[in-house]
Amino acid sequence: MLKIDNNIAQTGLRVLFILQLLMKGPISKSQILSEISKSLLLKNVAPDTITLDINTLKSVGFDILTGNKGNNYCYELKINPIKVKLTKKEIKSLLITKKAMFHFMDFKYIISVYQTFKKLSVHIESKENAESLLNFGNILKTNFEILRELDVHARHNNEIVVFYNSPSGKSREIKLVCTKLEYSRKNDKLYLWGECEEYGSVYLRCDHIKKIIKILRSNVNFKPETKKCVYSITKRRNVSFDSKKEKIIKITPDCIKIREDYTSDFHLKQKLLSYGNELIEVEDEKIKGELINIIQGIEEMYI
Repeated sequence: MLKIDNNIAQTGLRVLFILQLLMKGPISKSQILSEISKSLLLKNVAPDTITLDINTLKSVGFDILTGNKGNNYCYELKINPIKVKLTKKEIKSLLITKKAMFHFMDFKYIISVYQTFKKLSVHIESKENAESLLNFGNILKTNFEILRELDVHARHNNEIVVFYNSPSGKSREIKLVCTKLEYSRKNDKLYLWGECEEYGSVYLRCDHIKKIIKILRSNVNFKPETKKCVYSITKRRNVSFDSKKEKIIKITPDCIKIREDYTSDFHLKQKLLSYGNELIEVEDEKIKGELINIIQGIEEMYI
C-alpha cells in the first residue's frame, strides 16, 4: 500500500480531495472530515485544517461560498477556474460519440451523454467547442429531469396526471396510463405514449409536458374502450385498409363506406382530416361536430 508521509504531498492530496468533494455539490466541514477519515491515503486532520485548505483553493481562483445555519454551513463551489484545451481530434471523437448515441436512438444513453458533456463543457477553454458538444437538437427542448421520471412511469405502466402544453397552444391537465417512450425520426422528437379514459390511445410530445402533477396508480392494466365510427370516402382514393380495425360495409360507384373500430378520438380525427375533400360523410355526430370545429378554427387563422 502506498503511504504518503510528506507533509507537502499530504496537503496537496488533501486539497485535491476536498476539491473533488466540492465539485459533487455543497458539503459541510463535518462531512469533509468524515470522507477524509475513510481515505487510506490521507491522515486525519483538525477542522481548522479544512478551513486552511478551503482558503488555499480560494487563493488560486476557486469561488467557494460558506453557507449558514440553514444549510449546515455547507461549502459550495460557485466558480471552477480549471479549463481544458481539447485538440480537434479529441473534439471530433466526442462528436462521433454523440452521433452514435443518436444513431441508436436510445434516449437514456443520449441523456447520459448530454449530462457528461454538460459537466465537461464547464471546463472546456473554447466556448465554440463547448457549444458544439451541447448541441443536441430538438431533443434538448425536453426537460431531462421530467424525461427520467416519464421513463420510470412508462416502464411500470403508472397512471399519472401531467400538465401539457399542446402544439396547438392549448394547456390542460391530462390523466393517462403510461405505456412507452418513443423517439420519432420524422421530426426529431420524443413522445410519451399512453392510454387515456378521455381520449383513448394518445401520444404526447415530451417537450410539451411541463410538469408531472401527481401519480395516481402503479402497474395499471388499462384497456381502453373500443368505439366504432362509420364514414364514407370517395372511391377514387387509393387506400389500404387495416383488416383488424377497418371493415368495408358498402361500395357504390361513388364511394366506399367504412366502419372503423378505434380507441383514440384524436387519432381517428387526424386520419379523417387527412382525407381532405375526399371524406364524404361521417355518421358519428360527435366526431363530425369536432371535425367541423377544427376546420373552422383553421379557417379563422387565415382570415
